[in-house]
Amino acid sequence: MNPTGEPPAWLHFLPVGFPSANLVVADGAQRVLFDTGYGSDADRTIAALAAVGVPASGLHLVVNTHWHSDHVGGNARLQSEYGIPIAAARADAEAVNSCRHDACLAEWLDQPVERYRVDHVLHPGDRLAAGPVEWQVLATPGHTPSHLSFYQPDERLLVLGDAAHADDVGWINLALDGPGAIDTALQTIEELGRLPLRLALSGHGPAITDPPRTFAAAHTRLERMRADPQRAGWHACKRIFAFALMIHDGIPLDEATAYLTSRPWLVDHAATVFETTVEALCADLLAEMRRAGATEEREGRLVSRAPHHRPPAGWRRGPGHPRGWRRPLAS
Repeated sequence: MNPTGEPPAWLHFLPVGFPSANLVVADGAQRVLFDTGYGSDADRTIAALAAVGVPASGLHLVVNTHWHSDHVGGNARLQSEYGIPIAAARADAEAVNSCRHDACLAEWLDQPVERYRVDHVLHPGDRLAAGPVEWQVLATPGHTPSHLSFYQPDERLLVLGDAAHADDVGWINLALDGPGAIDTALQTIEELGRLPLRLALSGHGPAITDPPRTFAAAHTRLERMRADPQRAGWHACKRIFAFALMIHDGIPLDEATAYLTSRPWLVDHAATVFETTVEALCADLLAEMRRAGATEEREGRLVSRAPHHRPPAGWRRGPGHPRGWRRPLAS
């Protein structure tokens, strides 16, 4: 076991950059990629793998922590071009494989995900071979109801997904999952905090080299959200809108209000979290994003100031929402 805050030589942490989540790949007897980034970054994902000596064609399995677009967007490309099987939580698998309209929340979030198939269902308590070792599959709900993390006890490693980040927590979807989602996230953080850990690799931000401090900070932040659920609502809305600006390469200033007021995520947050009108929440969100310095106006467009890759035009090869996915997908 490596006692330092570095992963073992056979495990690679790959921060591809927004709009993609971080990737983690285990090399060895079983070459396994944890999450695949956003669909428009598929070439970057493949290049990042090659750079650490793991060709995409040599992967044995893709494992998803959860079904958001920045974690599963590369699934379709890896599966269609290289035949890589995909593993995910049961609830996510059932929705994706049946082309259920809410699969990946792609339509609700306006975050396109191309059609893929889940080949292997993962359950909490399962053992997963990845690299030269076995990992424990952990249920870590909160950010999404079916969120999974992966623990390697010998190395005291955790592939965390979006359960927590070095300086943040994953946004909580009170609009769909209800206020109890904050309690669920708190329970997850408490359980993770009891694990013997030296290193955790999350979906965004740097590697977590002091897990107890990170989980304590996450617990404090979630407690504040439980005391004032609108904090969680603001956290979610700002994250979702910032991501929209990234993947759309900004939005024309004169279309921003129309775009936001037609988004299901904003409509549902206005009704269930803020108990206000869609128009009022839209105006408040635009003002808050400007006040926080998260957006700027550039050549007539409202753009995200966060560093990110501009998605190339025409990157999608098929429908990005489940209503348009072809059925059935050949095995």
